[in-house]
Amino acid sequence: MIQLLLASEREARPWKNGGGVTFDVASFPQGSTLETFGWRISIAEVASDGPFSRFEGIDRSTAILRGEGFRLVFGDGRVETLRLDAPALAYPGDVATDCTLLAGPVRDLNVMTRRGIYRHRLTRVSGEISTEGEVVLVCPRGSAAITTGGTKVTLQENDALVLSAPRFHSDAPVWLAELLPV
Repeated sequence: MIQLLLASEREARPWKNGGGVTFDVASFPQGSTLETFGWRISIAEVASDGPFSRFEGIDRSTAILRGEGFRLVFGDGRVETLRLDAPALAYPGDVATDCTLLAGPVRDLNVMTRRGIYRHRLTRVSGEISTEGEVVLVCPRGSAAITTGGTKVTLQENDALVLSAPRFHSDAPVWLAELLPV
């Protein structure tokens, strides 16, 4: 399966806590809600400091797509700084998380999986890649040509591509969300 998801076709929705806006990229099952998804991928616009929405029973990963980044302070005392071009940060979605922007607004990529049902990895990749299960690729900026099974698809900034059991080649860095049943 190959499914192209264009950034230009996404609609903004308010965050669960009302503190910003998000754009749904993909979720499973299709049409699921925040309470019923097995996995969910979204892009958020973070324009000001404040708390992240809490998601009980959810594991999250976040990567910066645009902007300097932010510092996250977790309810368990952990502090992490996430910057543009840094690896994604994995953390539990049910721990209180407070965000402080480093230098202005940020666009971030979020992958969430329901604990005990799915697990995920979010990594930046390019070149020849082999994965298992369903994956979603997101182009962080510019464009990326993805080739799989003789099919070539060009992603523009924030476009996404859903692939099942892929072996693919990317001519530019893309974010790879691997979504695996537990």
